[in-house]
Amino acid sequence: MNSANATSKKRMRSGRTFRFKAFCDPWHPMHIKGSSFREKISSLLEFGCRAEMWNGLGIDCWSFHLEVPGGAPDHVSLFIVEEMVEASDSLRCQHCTTIGWGRHLVCRKRFHFVVLSKNGSGKSSESTCNLRQTSLMATLREPRSLSVRRELLHGIVHSNGFGHLLSVNGIETGSEILSGHEILDLWDRICKGLGVRKVSLADTARKRGMELRLLHVVAYGEPWFARWGYRFGRESFGVTLEIYQKSIEALRSLPLCLLIPHCGTASPELANIIAKYQDIAGYALVTLGQLFNFMMELKGRLPHDAFSAIDYQRITMEPACRWSSKRLEMAAHVIVDALKKANFKWVSRQEVRDAARAYVGDTGLLDFVLKSLGNHVVGNYIVRRMVNPVMKILEYRLELVSGGSPNNDSRSNLRKRPHITRAQVRKDLVLLYKCILLGQSLRASQGIFPAVRAILDVKHMLKCYLTEIPTDNAQTENNCVKLFCTVSVRHPGLEDIRPLIPYEELAFPRHVTIGEVKAIVEKTFKEIYLGLKTFVAESIVNVDFNDAALILESIQPGSHVVVNGFITEGDSVYFACEREHITDRIVKCACGSVEEDAERMVGCVFCNVWQHTRCVGIDDNKSVSPFFLCTDCENDIALLPSLSQ
Repeated sequence: MNSANATSKKRMRSGRTFRFKAFCDPWHPMHIKGSSFREKISSLLEFGCRAEMWNGLGIDCWSFHLEVPGGAPDHVSLFIVEEMVEASDSLRCQHCTTIGWGRHLVCRKRFHFVVLSKNGSGKSSESTCNLRQTSLMATLREPRSLSVRRELLHGIVHSNGFGHLLSVNGIETGSEILSGHEILDLWDRICKGLGVRKVSLADTARKRGMELRLLHVVAYGEPWFARWGYRFGRESFGVTLEIYQKSIEALRSLPLCLLIPHCGTASPELANIIAKYQDIAGYALVTLGQLFNFMMELKGRLPHDAFSAIDYQRITMEPACRWSSKRLEMAAHVIVDALKKANFKWVSRQEVRDAARAYVGDTGLLDFVLKSLGNHVVGNYIVRRMVNPVMKILEYRLELVSGGSPNNDSRSNLRKRPHITRAQVRKDLVLLYKCILLGQSLRASQGIFPAVRAILDVKHMLKCYLTEIPTDNAQTENNCVKLFCTVSVRHPGLEDIRPLIPYEELAFPRHVTIGEVKAIVEKTFKEIYLGLKTFVAESIVNVDFNDAALILESIQPGSHVVVNGFITEGDSVYFACEREHITDRIVKCACGSVEEDAERMVGCVFCNVWQHTRCVGIDDNKSVSPFFLCTDCENDIALLPSLSQ
């Protein structure tokens, strides 16, 4: 009977569908129990459909069907893959090294959150399962950059709560129904709901030859991922946060009046483009940042289908037209004025026609203009037209073109507004990007290159989800005491270089003893880290009480607790760090870097000083000679007396 009930519950869970836009919000799909990431992910996986085919591979997989309203197909599948690191082909995580977590100990588990680019209709079959398994395995084993991965979503979270966002691909890069915003919203909810601590990403996304991290900081003052809280993560090529911020401000505040003369020399088309968008905006675009911001906002507001300003001269040539262009223009403005009163709401064709008849008695003229106005620009407005899906009648609505003002006189702007489409704005953006931000002649004359280079060098972003709780909130509803705990490992050879073991927030009953605290900390860190599987706790730093003493007698709630201990096996914790070789290299590069930043470097065989290959003139596509000499050593050797003397 119990077996039948378990089978029934499993079947119910496997067929359950969750709302995409609420997944991992509070109580969606349920109240996620626990305070740490490990506890919360275990609670969530109870509601997933487990895949049996992964048994024996050191991998477990659960899937969640997420309903997408209005989509076809109507759901996507989120896969959560639990990878046992000890059985994995890749013991260490290269992404931890990239963001600067190389001295973190290797965790025992990695959790992958994956939404594949193509999902089935939800019907299970052996071929579909095999295809999904193959796709998931390829995703786990191919560490590519953010710009070339093809999964809609791939994120990794280690069992200590530190994670990496590896892939986001929206509609323009493989998704059938989900935009990049929706995918990132899902990832953000997952991280918040599961208590993830920090997430890194390498922003190398490109679109139409443009680096998006450069395009967006010029247009908005921050990268695209900053909308979800991702900020400057770590220095690269000596670019500090201060240099990065000053570079952004320098580019955004660059006066267009200084660029236009150089634009005319480099490409006459550039000056015309700038003048065109000054005209469309209806107000002064003074700086480069204002120009890019206006163009990006305008592109976002234009519909994907092409539209242009209504051409009255062309309309008069149509066989059905018997009115002059002047009368057509007058009728169009009457219709627009009538639509203005609707306050940008949809209005039926009959209502628009009746309102316009008070000023235009020729109903044939009104009918002809209403037929010609759909998806055209009149002054500062786009006249949109659609068939109401319920009533099956034509409806009209005004949309304000970005940069225009509802109070501007549409008649005065009508003749001078150029034809504009989304594709044209995109084409103009690419041209301005290449000629101004990447063009050699312009950036040399205006000093643009150093700022552009600094912005492009910063691609490692970081978001911190959890901050430490204040001391006055260190007691929970269950009358437990919260402490921030870590361990210090004693091992020969680790006196100078020690791994970094982040603090864990743990809740203890008020009546526990010091000995029980040590036992709980020991058990917790054994479960988290592979290198601590034989860890034995000995004492608590700065706590002189014996193991029988109560916790409240010696430790204040919310305190940071360090537990000393040792490992019993001969394997060194040093070799269980995320970075394979932890050495204190001497870094002294011409760019100003004094520490490793995960960029390609080369070391001098004489002085052992390391520098970036780019900074010493070695192309990224070329191999590094095993006998490399830095400039200082080359000069010293050149000054040595000849051996023949």
